[in-house]
Amino acid sequence: MSKYKMSNLGPIKQFLRLEIERLEDGAITLSQTSYITCILQRFGMEDSNLVPTPLYYKIRLDTAEATDTEADIVEYQSLIGSLMYVARGTRPDIAYAVAALSRYYSKPYASHMSSAKRVLRYLKATADMKLIFPSTSNEETICAYTDSYFAADSADRKSQGGYIFTVYSGPVSC
Repeated sequence: MSKYKMSNLGPIKQFLRLEIERLEDGAITLSQTSYITCILQRFGMEDSNLVPTPLYYKIRLDTAEATDTEADIVEYQSLIGSLMYVARGTRPDIAYAVAALSRYYSKPYASHMSSAKRVLRYLKATADMKLIFPSTSNEETICAYTDSYFAADSADRKSQGGYIFTVYSGPVSC
């Protein structure tokens, strides 16, 4: 501040659509509530019904080509890109759904678009969820969790896995 003209606006509250909140006990929370609201409006989903899961458990995304019509590719790619930003920012709970839907990025069908919009409906139901990074924790270790789904996709028979690392009970990588 001695070399350049600038203003001190206090502690950071928002950065690249990430909402940052400091709690009284010193913990920090990250959320994307306003960004989720923005993408719901952009895709006309602000009045949609809520759903409890990002993907319907019986959906078969790989069979859409035989019975479905093609979706608007620009709209689909825009939606998937928005969902990727949310998944990478503060919502690892939608990462699997976004990864599965991104396989059809270059040739989406109506069922893929419907499934992507279901993820939006799930985000609407859970928009206030936050990542919490506690200021202190009894757990002073690095902890890792992982899960795999071995060759379950009948289309290409590839395995899929996921992981999350926590330090002091706060997620740091997923």
